[in-house]
Amino acid sequence: MSDSKPISQDTHRDALLEEAVQVLNRYTHFSSTHRVTFARAGDRLTAHLERADGTPIPQSDTPLDRKLAHLKDQTVVIRPFFLPMANSPWEEEAANAVPALDFDYAAVLGYGLDGEGKAFLKAVYFLPTDALIEGQAPGEDGLWHFPLATYYVHHLSLDPRKNFARFLYLAERMTEALEYQYDKMGYFYSNPPAQG
Repeated sequence: MSDSKPISQDTHRDALLEEAVQVLNRYTHFSSTHRVTFARAGDRLTAHLERADGTPIPQSDTPLDRKLAHLKDQTVVIRPFFLPMANSPWEEEAANAVPALDFDYAAVLGYGLDGEGKAFLKAVYFLPTDALIEGQAPGEDGLWHFPLATYYVHHLSLDPRKNFARFLYLAERMTEALEYQYDKMGYFYSNPPAQG
């Protein structure tokens, strides 16, 4: 590694988020009933769901779409987590601590470092919030701390066209998880009912 000054933590995270959007959007073309497109929204990622036939989800009469219509703008909020898969100059613990469950999906971004000390994606683990919190509880500090290295069953291929992708039809996998979330809670984590 060179002796140059390490990249700032914000720059490093920004680069990983941009790379994650590119990776996730490689799944957009694999759609059946629904299609999903990913974007960056500040320090989060989003996934916009739409029907592949062009019918707006709120106008569809399928049971699933009637539930997805309650998702604000049919947009899934995705919280990123940063998982060093090599010695890292950045401390990720504070960024990975969660004060509130206000997201529908999690993207665990496993990264390595190149010869110049820049981070690059080595793995993406993409899982619904329900899978993330299963068996977990907030710590004494009131924050959620997740065992990020244990979610390997939710591993995505970085390039589904070149490597085996178990979850190729990602939009369908997501809508199934979102339906479960809605059936269990009566709302989505990213769009809870108003208090009071």
